[in-house]
Amino acid sequence: MILNENDYQAFVASIDLLSLHCPVCGVVGLFILYGHYKRFVIIDDISSGECKIQIPVQRIQCTQCRSTHSLLPTNFVPYTQFTYLFIYYIVTLDENDDLITSFDVALQTVRKIKARVIAFWDSLFPDWRDFKQNDLKIESLKRHNILFGSTRSYCKLFVLPTEL
Repeated sequence: MILNENDYQAFVASIDLLSLHCPVCGVVGLFILYGHYKRFVIIDDISSGECKIQIPVQRIQCTQCRSTHSLLPTNFVPYTQFTYLFIYYIVTLDENDDLITSFDVALQTVRKIKARVIAFWDSLFPDWRDFKQNDLKIESLKRHNILFGSTRSYCKLFVLPTEL
């Protein structure tokens, strides 16, 4: 789990670029590091006292097709500052639960996310309430661009499996 910039840098350092498949053209091992961008992330762990951290997200480029991708661990949700677990908390806990209110996120935002995610999960897999958390995570991330209304396809953003 990524809880600070050092954790993220260790995650990036552990990646073997020669083993990665390009999600656009399918070639293996032709990635180069290609800059980074700053991203704020609300992390799942409130024990550190910091709920919002800034991470320099590493970009990579496929030298075959020139497409670029972000190296995101699986607890980061593409196109949002929330982690998967925080979104899971929003959906499965009461909006006034101490765990949710401790993150200092506007109640209106919490309600909007909850309504959108529940509608999404209900439409794609109505039995989501019976899923194990990891299965729900995998299924929702596969369809993330629908959930957040992104104009970009989810498959163009490379999400690496960091946990089993």
